[in-house]
Amino acid sequence: MPVPTTRTNESAHVFIDQQKCNDCGLCVEVCKDFTLIMQDGKVKISKTPLFGCIGCGQCAAICPHDAISIAGRTLHSGDFVPLPPKNMRASYASLYDLLLSRRSIRDFRDEDIPQNLIGMILDAAVTAPMGIPPSDVGVVVFKGKEKVREFSFDFISGLAKMRKIFSKPMLALMRPFLSKADYEVSKTFLVPLINFFDRTKKEDKNYLLYDAPVAMYFYNSGYCDPCDPYIPAVYAMIAAHSLGLGCCMIGSIAPFLKRMKKLKSKYSIPAGSKDGIFLIFGYPKYKYHKAIKRSFAKVRYISCN
Repeated sequence: MPVPTTRTNESAHVFIDQQKCNDCGLCVEVCKDFTLIMQDGKVKISKTPLFGCIGCGQCAAICPHDAISIAGRTLHSGDFVPLPPKNMRASYASLYDLLLSRRSIRDFRDEDIPQNLIGMILDAAVTAPMGIPPSDVGVVVFKGKEKVREFSFDFISGLAKMRKIFSKPMLALMRPFLSKADYEVSKTFLVPLINFFDRTKKEDKNYLLYDAPVAMYFYNSGYCDPCDPYIPAVYAMIAAHSLGLGCCMIGSIAPFLKRMKKLKSKYSIPAGSKDGIFLIFGYPKYKYHKAIKRSFAKVRYISCN
């Protein structure tokens, strides 16, 4: 039975060029759906795969003889491109330096981001692993400071209407049903934050998305793993930094946005979309001179030794 997404409910189709195939079996090794099998020393297409080809492309990508093609689930032959040469790929040292030099930026110059850079950020982001293909991750791009500000103030207005949910009497009623962490976060973070956003909006200040020239919302569907939109968002953030842009993740929007149906409709965010993440982009207003090394709460190794 095909694995569905909002973009398809059919299996892809695998084709083997018998003139090129030497039955090395590499494609069979990497096909975890068992769409491809070895039978009497020959690569064959199984009549009883696990689910049906999802169009991951592993078999075609690994074939050294270009003997495999795939069609369906939005995948086309032109989607397969040569790997960049090794000398063009980032070394660990250069990648680490790029990551270490990145900071969350919330102060931007009053300067638009050219469309070609926005396109480059999206080109990098879409290379991320995003769950079962074709990915259900979507992106809404808010282009221009005024459009970013419009969304921000619309959201803050909607947030203010939810204030009663986080009032002291309501939190007291919900306390038995909330974990200690949820209760403390609501009381010490969400309530002051809602009040702050509402107050500063009345002062015509945008502390939600900081009047960034570009914002992006990465979201998923009910068919997605909850983490699917976060991974391409991280790729976008790193790509933006490599292009000389500042970027910051804004995590305080998505949990409330899913309850704002009219707002989602106004900004072309699908009604059935689940949680996602906002990013803001712009040219940094200030220059930083130091990086900060962070730490995990804990690292544990589970090994055989």
